[in-house]
Amino acid sequence: PRRLVASTVLVLLALMVVMALVAALAYPSLLRVGRMFVNTFGGVGVALGYFLPDAFTIPLPNDVVAVLGISGGLSFWEVVAWGMLGSFLGGACGFWIGRLLKETRLVRALFRRREREVALLRRYGLVAVVVAALTPLPYSIFCWAAGACEVPFQRFLAVSLVRFFRVAGYLYLIQLGLFNVPM
Repeated sequence: PRRLVASTVLVLLALMVVMALVAALAYPSLLRVGRMFVNTFGGVGVALGYFLPDAFTIPLPNDVVAVLGISGGLSFWEVVAWGMLGSFLGGACGFWIGRLLKETRLVRALFRRREREVALLRRYGLVAVVVAALTPLPYSIFCWAAGACEVPFQRFLAVSLVRFFRVAGYLYLIQLGLFNVPM
């Protein structure tokens, strides 16, 4: 637990530092790209940016689309709502992927590679999903594992609502880093 707390704090600090650097070095470009993103995809793009990594374990940091959404003119609460919708649906999709494909070679190989996360879920149950929802642990792996380990879907969904604090909290820190740096 200490290592997880330390890595979470380090990730949060790094996120704020990176956002401050982006704001200091490339703020006009970021605003231009953000506006293009919002004009092209809108809130649905933010939702998709959260859905894909939370459902399919792809290495796309969903905070990137949060940055694009907020710098493109969406309000804090719009980004949170779209991000939460995408994350919630992505987690549910990941859950069902794990449940439906748990006996396949692909999923078994994934779980062998991610043995630590699967062991945490087996040992701590839904508490592990809560921890993954709030920290830099790969949330999608825990969603797949929850499905494969036959966690009741309704309980999984209820616990997944905790993801709100991660989506809103990280976006708040992103805003602090982006918009409070003297230019």
